[in-house]
Amino acid sequence: MGQLRRTGGVIILLEPPRLAGFVSGGFRYQSEIARRLAASGIGRLEVIAAADLVQAVTMLRQREPAARIVIDGLFATLSKKPLPLGAIALLHMAPPSGWCLSPMPVITTAATTARAVAASATSVAIVRPGLDECFAPRTQVRSSAALRIACVGTVSPLKGQAMLAAAILRSGVACELLLIGDVASHPDYVAQVRAAAGTVTLRMLHVLSPEAVAEAFATADLAVSASRHESFGMAVAEAVACGVPVLAFATGEIGSSVCDGENGWLLPVDASEAQFERAVHDLLRAPARLATARAHSMRPSLGSWDAAADEFARACALAQLR
Repeated sequence: MGQLRRTGGVIILLEPPRLAGFVSGGFRYQSEIARRLAASGIGRLEVIAAADLVQAVTMLRQREPAARIVIDGLFATLSKKPLPLGAIALLHMAPPSGWCLSPMPVITTAATTARAVAASATSVAIVRPGLDECFAPRTQVRSSAALRIACVGTVSPLKGQAMLAAAILRSGVACELLLIGDVASHPDYVAQVRAAAGTVTLRMLHVLSPEAVAEAFATADLAVSASRHESFGMAVAEAVACGVPVLAFATGEIGSSVCDGENGWLLPVDASEAQFERAVHDLLRAPARLATARAHSMRPSLGSWDAAADEFARACALAQLR
């Protein structure tokens, strides 16, 4: 991170307010990066209401003209207005059309997003997330004979937990389903998941620390991502790092962590619910396949969060501002 320090520049990362208790991969990425930039004295995180974004950027430019201002692309969705020019867009997913008035520099976490916005950018840098050291293989902890399936992510329609719960119930296999993530933002859907699980043993845990998630993975026989729309797929990468076999849709950068047929299984994004259910049933009814996949575990090619923050700072320094 010394490059920006030498030039006297500061990185200011702007993000919209978070819902109480809500944690996403994007917010966690920004928190981890911003914490390290602040510790090095070269950056800070500021929370700005979407309606105040343009004014905030204007004032920051006047007050700190040498600063690199990085704007969370979520503002484009929240405000329904283009992101202001003279700043860097941090995009976790391809934003809606009209997200910028003219090409602007972009930092993104995934190659899929980079390709989607290349025509609307003066420059594109890919800075992948870091991976906490706690995500590593451990001796598997079995509390019962039932298979344990773990799913990490906000309990919401986009994450597909109801589809997963229904598939497990119809498998007829004794299972425990562990859901980890925000359970407050979509109460109606949480009730739908509980109903879909029926007699399946279901545990829902609210947002946990990375260390607690890693401990939960140590008890799991299979991790499932039922989401068809992921920007990167950090939870999948963390499960893979823990040596847990994964079933997921091939979205975002999940294919860079899961090698189909070796340490997990990938479904096309347009696979039907019936195909998803059949894949779940095939795995639950053949636990030897899960054991074989665990034996083929591999660590995703992600560095530390310190390295990610360092790369982020370099990307800000090299961004082609207009």
